[in-house]
Amino acid sequence: MPDYKAMYYHLAGQMSIAIEALEGLVAITERLKKAQQITEDMFINGDEDILDNINE
Repeated sequence: MPDYKAMYYHLAGQMSIAIEALEGLVAITERLKKAQQITEDMFINGDEDILDNINE
């Protein structure tokens, strides 16, 4: 008979690891989007001082 408890624990553990990795990717993606938007604003407005007004 298959060991369903072991199978479940393995699956749950691997899912937890995968979810943590995906959350990290989301944070990285949002940071890159923000950097792109700020850079575009700087280019369009010719304003290099915009970086001083950003709350990180």
